[in-house]
Amino acid sequence: MAPKHFLKNLTIPQPCAADWNSMVGNDQVRFCEHCSLEVHNLSLLTRSQAERLISRSNGRLCARYHQDPAGKPLVLPISQKLHSIGRRVSRIAAGAFTATLTISSAVAQSSTSSLSDISAVTNVMQPDVRASLNSSIAGTVTDQAGAVIPGATVFVANEEFKVALYASTDGTGQFKIDSLAAGVYRLRIEAPGFAADQTAIYVQANGEARVDKTLRVATIEESVQIESESVTLGGVVAFVAPENPFIRAAQEDDIEALTALIAGMDVNRRDSSSNTTALEHAVRNANREMVQLLLSAGAKVNARNEAGESVLMMLDGDATADLVWDLINAGAEVNSKDSEHTTALMRAASSNNLEAVKTFIDAGADVNLKSKQGRTALMQAASEGYVNIVRALVLAGADINAVDEDNDNALALAAENDHLPVVRFLKSKGAFERIAKVEKEE
Repeated sequence: MAPKHFLKNLTIPQPCAADWNSMVGNDQVRFCEHCSLEVHNLSLLTRSQAERLISRSNGRLCARYHQDPAGKPLVLPISQKLHSIGRRVSRIAAGAFTATLTISSAVAQSSTSSLSDISAVTNVMQPDVRASLNSSIAGTVTDQAGAVIPGATVFVANEEFKVALYASTDGTGQFKIDSLAAGVYRLRIEAPGFAADQTAIYVQANGEARVDKTLRVATIEESVQIESESVTLGGVVAFVAPENPFIRAAQEDDIEALTALIAGMDVNRRDSSSNTTALEHAVRNANREMVQLLLSAGAKVNARNEAGESVLMMLDGDATADLVWDLINAGAEVNSKDSEHTTALMRAASSNNLEAVKTFIDAGADVNLKSKQGRTALMQAASEGYVNIVRALVLAGADINAVDEDNDNALALAAENDHLPVVRFLKSKGAFERIAKVEKEE
């Protein structure tokens, strides 16, 4: 398991001189022709999103970010698991897409990009001609470097049959749509960070039409300005590794080395170089065995780092309910807040960890606590489109019409980001429709 690092340990020792504005792509990721690498803009990700991208890069990541006067990377406030596969996966897709699309999320994201003159139809059935529904369309979606793109959305439509279907590519970039009648279909393929590809294809009776597509990096559509005294750095990222062997063993997820060094060790020692503890690394690596070992040796479960975070707030999307309970049973304060008043429940909601969210709720987490921006866990999940998290929080008593500092409620945040399943669910539960920021703009 690759070790996970804190974002504040990120450095670019030798900044790259390549011009970001000359690269082709969008605001989050662009392609650098100088080094033939995709460059990710970490300042357009939340902290948890940036850390997940970094931890899964295995030390091979080209990035840029805005640095504040204190020298720390600037990232988005929280507002808004890549799976190992056999073939090489597009790094652009990996940076912009954190999970394979489910059918429900594919519907949500198709709302603003449906086929040109076909109404957005989510559940249109084909005519009852079952005897002739023996054709299919299949293919593989790759980027310009030949790497497969998992989670690409595939739309297929036929006006004659009044058919509008959708699918998503699997971990190997492949898709297949079965039970089609012979005829001409229009095909549109989309993926975050890439320009959409649309084409027409004829499908023969009892045959399979093969459509392999290469998506190009999307062109720049808008510029983003960060108004602050900041410095922008770009280049290959590096990390500050712990100097202490014991803490470095935890960072490297090496339980044998950690076990050999634990005798007589101050398990709560904070490394002078990385400013991290062994328990923090063990939690971020979701290594339950190591966490249990450290807790039994006296690790303080409510110790805080510079950002005011306890280890409960450092749980990632791969944290299990058992690991969460280990920390809570060791005395972790479930409703504690960091310097931004973010809670562990909010972090779990933002990382789409339903198992952790339910565990926090069962442990007595206050579902209506707010961050400094006035965001609740429900608002976080709604803005990200995590409908199962939203459902769990609403059933647990989350205030469905609470508003943040911009007067946005969960429904407004979901609608703003085109998360239709969340919008439909919240409306069914009586959420009020609001026009965000009207008072401020007036």
